[in-house]
Amino acid sequence: MGRSLNPPQLASHGARKPRKSKQISQRVAETIRERILGWHYPPNHHLNERELCVEFSASRIPVREALNILVEQGLVQRVPNQGCYVKQPDLRAIHELYDLRLALELFVVESLAHTNVPAESTQAERSRWEALVEPAAAAKLQSAQLLQADEQFHLSLARALDNGHIFDALTDLYARLRYVRQIVSTNPSRVQTTAADHLQILEAIARRDPEGARQAMRRNINEARNKVENALTQALARAVWPQDRRGLPVAG
Repeated sequence: MGRSLNPPQLASHGARKPRKSKQISQRVAETIRERILGWHYPPNHHLNERELCVEFSASRIPVREALNILVEQGLVQRVPNQGCYVKQPDLRAIHELYDLRLALELFVVESLAHTNVPAESTQAERSRWEALVEPAAAAKLQSAQLLQADEQFHLSLARALDNGHIFDALTDLYARLRYVRQIVSTNPSRVQTTAADHLQILEAIARRDPEGARQAMRRNINEARNKVENALTQALARAVWPQDRRGLPVAG
């Protein structure tokens, strides 16, 4: 009977270390990811393994696993014989993500305008953006608050469509674009313009005007796209590090 208990006990004990190592890797990866997405680690920032081991009180194995996770997510690049660096955002890839966002959201508002959307389902968003048209309210809204409110507005429309695949796709798109969207500065004029755009979208849906809803959504997204691409170009110009003769970033 004692013999039958030993194998499970050994298996459980042996599984403990790999599980703990994986938990550490996930924790390190999530922390570094937050720093990259928050621009605390700018493009081309060198992620020194030894320093990360000291900071997180971890061995090299989970730290390397964490960096591998970030490489797979496209946030980090591994340079032979030099280590890992924060990857520069790809302007073309950002542009393509906005193309996808535009295609999905045009379909969303057109579909909603063809249906009888209950007024109460959009009332909360309507009230929020009506208030932000006012200069005093617009002046109080910070960049992070505008970004969060904007995401909530667009995802609320996708949720109202009741198509889980489109909602999931847009949720993923917004998560991937958040990295670059948050570098756009906010001022009262931008808040008011965004509020006016959102209200026009809601009004077109309410009067069952598919083309009007598409036009308002296209204008809203393309304005956002232009601001992001301009801000990203400037941010990348400021973040460029010296390079060696092969075009590789010099370790710092």
